[in-house]
Amino acid sequence: MIVQSKSNLITNKRYALTLVWLQLATSFIVFIEPAPYDVIGIALFVAFFSLGLKIPVNIRTGVTLLGVFILCNILASVAAYDPTITLRSLAVRFYMGISWIFFVCLIYENPRLVLETIWSGYTVAAVLCVLVGIAGFYELTPYTDQLIEFRRVRALFKDPNLYGPFLVPVALYTFSRLEVVNGYKIALFGGLFVFISYGILIGFSRGSWINYVLSLTLYTGLRFASRQSTSEFKRLLGIVALGVCLGIIFIIIAASTDKIREMIEIRFQVQSYDVMQGGRLSNQRLILSEALVRPLGVGAYLSEMLFYRAPHNIYLHVLIESGWIGAIAYYSFIIVTIKKSYKFCFAPTNIQRSYTTAFVCIIGILAQSFFIDSTHWRHMYLLFAMLWAPALFWEDQFKHNRQISNPITNQTKNVANTKLIPN
Repeated sequence: MIVQSKSNLITNKRYALTLVWLQLATSFIVFIEPAPYDVIGIALFVAFFSLGLKIPVNIRTGVTLLGVFILCNILASVAAYDPTITLRSLAVRFYMGISWIFFVCLIYENPRLVLETIWSGYTVAAVLCVLVGIAGFYELTPYTDQLIEFRRVRALFKDPNLYGPFLVPVALYTFSRLEVVNGYKIALFGGLFVFISYGILIGFSRGSWINYVLSLTLYTGLRFASRQSTSEFKRLLGIVALGVCLGIIFIIIAASTDKIREMIEIRFQVQSYDVMQGGRLSNQRLILSEALVRPLGVGAYLSEMLFYRAPHNIYLHVLIESGWIGAIAYYSFIIVTIKKSYKFCFAPTNIQRSYTTAFVCIIGILAQSFFIDSTHWRHMYLLFAMLWAPALFWEDQFKHNRQISNPITNQTKNVANTKLIPN
């Protein structure tokens, strides 16, 4: 017998997912804090747990690691010369941890249904985000100055460096859908894929471009490696060929536009703020040297104040602000996540493509994070949850169902629910 969640909250009250969809659909509006995403998320956290949402027992490793990270931030901040300066950043980090726990618990209730809802809302948010970005980039609105910074699109984000990475998961998701859709939906998701890709381009974030190319490449490789049949292989091969053709056409058209071509040329040049004295690279060297002699850390947010520039590297960011133990806990959380989720990418379930998409996007973000502080990125913690919850659900079912001999290679059809089943 398959062990199911005791509350069955999602299965029995699917209308509740409408609010989850709304939370994701508004996730592109973050120029104000708390953002609508945060307000809805906190309300849902209280409401769902009040209604009986359960915490999986096997989540404790992740909770412990994130808990140690947050605790170390608190201790480092208390010891700071002015702890009040750190309160906002501490609150944000605590909220990110709570957000991760909430989404893990929610997705665990019914992985297939909740992931479909999340991707649907996220896709709507990405489309609206690109429309706002285009309106600003081509000066189609009197609010262009609020949507553009240094000739780069930031839309309704505070920073252009957040705009592009936010769109990458949806670009990968629409690409993954091309593997299974037919008829008019091929044109629909193909068009969305090109549209979102265009949005990433006009953000002119070198980091997001690296993130996008790496994620797309990894997705293709993993899907070829985990294919279940010859027909899947042929379909994927055709999609990749179509993607390459669309990419070539896309690049040619983009390069023929003076405004875009000029910005691409500028962005591919070495930027002065990267290499100048006191710039990004020299500041990172300084922060690393300081971090090695400050085992307790300097406290949340204070790295930017003490060194006059943000580290622009999440790994240095957590090391200098949360100290050695906090950084080890955070690094360990990342390593455990990658190890657990990579294995599950090969599980022949009905969410394999969706799960692989989330996995490669996390890898893309972690690679980009060598050049950016992504510590407070909402969608990163959402993706972390999208990786943890299905893997935990599968592990739990495996422990309680003796019919399943191996959680990765099993092909058994005798499963009592459709929350997460073999293909």
